[in-house]
Amino acid sequence: MDSRPSDDKAAPVAQLVAVTKSYQTAGGHELKVLENIDLAVSEGEFVALLGQSGSGKSTILRCLTGLIEPSSGRALARGKSLVGVNPEASIVFQTFALYPWLTVEQNVAVGLMARQIGRKERDAAVDRAIEIIGLGNHHAAYPRELSGGMRQRVGIARALVSAPKLLCLDEAFSALDVLTAENLRQELVSLWRGPGKGLSSVFMVTHNIEEAVEMATRIVVLFPRPGRIGLVLENKLPYPRDTKNPEFQRLVAVIHECITTMALPDLPPEVPVQGQPISRARSRMESIPLVPVGQILGLMSILNDSPELSNIYDISDEIGREFGDTIAILKAAEILDLIDTPRQEVRLTELGRRFVAADRHDRKAIFAEQVFKLRLFHIIIALLDEHEEVESARIVKDIASALPYDNPEKTFETMIAWGRYAGLMDCDAKTGMVFVPKEEDAAEESKV
Repeated sequence: MDSRPSDDKAAPVAQLVAVTKSYQTAGGHELKVLENIDLAVSEGEFVALLGQSGSGKSTILRCLTGLIEPSSGRALARGKSLVGVNPEASIVFQTFALYPWLTVEQNVAVGLMARQIGRKERDAAVDRAIEIIGLGNHHAAYPRELSGGMRQRVGIARALVSAPKLLCLDEAFSALDVLTAENLRQELVSLWRGPGKGLSSVFMVTHNIEEAVEMATRIVVLFPRPGRIGLVLENKLPYPRDTKNPEFQRLVAVIHECITTMALPDLPPEVPVQGQPISRARSRMESIPLVPVGQILGLMSILNDSPELSNIYDISDEIGREFGDTIAILKAAEILDLIDTPRQEVRLTELGRRFVAADRHDRKAIFAEQVFKLRLFHIIIALLDEHEEVESARIVKDIASALPYDNPEKTFETMIAWGRYAGLMDCDAKTGMVFVPKEEDAAEESKV
């Protein structure tokens, strides 16, 4: 146990020390989500945690606040080992999570249920939280009568009503329209910086790089599979922050490049030669992005129809996807050698140009040839060459062994979807057997 006193104000408000977290997947496989995480939120800090979807950002938030326990390592609050939920922390989630049958006032009061206080004190705290967040005229309104931005204000007021020292935001602005989100961001920063509000620290999980640079004093970038701290940046820009400031733009560019380089390295892994066996021991497996075939085809069409979209960030804006989701789609197209991504640019390869110009039959043939080159597909298809059918459980087990930091069930589902489009393999949902489809079945599937 940690011997430091709990009232040590020099100690971080919340801290993770050498934290690792693993889960059991639906199929019973152990999936390591976080590895050796050292992270602290100190008094007066505004820390933003960035990372791709699935990198473990929300898991860190839950460990930091005591909602879940680490598999190993320690979660601390004010220098002492955290037991249960951190009483000094409150959380605002991405979804509004309001009770539709309760009024604004009643929803905010939910944040005080765990505290034993009198009705007069409770009502005063609720009124104060509602006023702070700008909903003074809506005490008796129901969620259905409020806009999305106002509903999220209620969620923030519910988090603030208990006067937390640490406010945690889990993608709190991602479900809002651009103008509403920007307004709430500015108000929250003013609330954190303002005197007499009692809120000393903020920990924000976000996928939005500009949002992190606009709000945070320190930015932490999480690398995936398993989640680990990859980059830490101090942000000393004065408030309010100007997005056109050269230092603002530099920080955004550094983080963009860090995430992009990690997800889309300029030197792709060596691919196997068709017809030659692959040693599982000597060959490093490439993760399969969990991306539907339709999203890959849609990306290729957009790149073909809009050649001026040569930048990853412009493409992300065009397709209306989160930056992390865009990275996953681009990675899927790149490992199939349909695009190249040198230095944050996106270019159709010669094969990619042939792909978009081809008819449905030839597209399928190109897709099948590229999928077959991927190590994991290559091994499984070789197994299907030896056996007419293979149990899906055996393949999932092989995936778990080859890619220990990926979810094997979800990877299997993606592989089946890619293999089905390519006509290379399919799975019978009733029997759970994986097989090579007959040519007439594959031809019929390609028309869908």
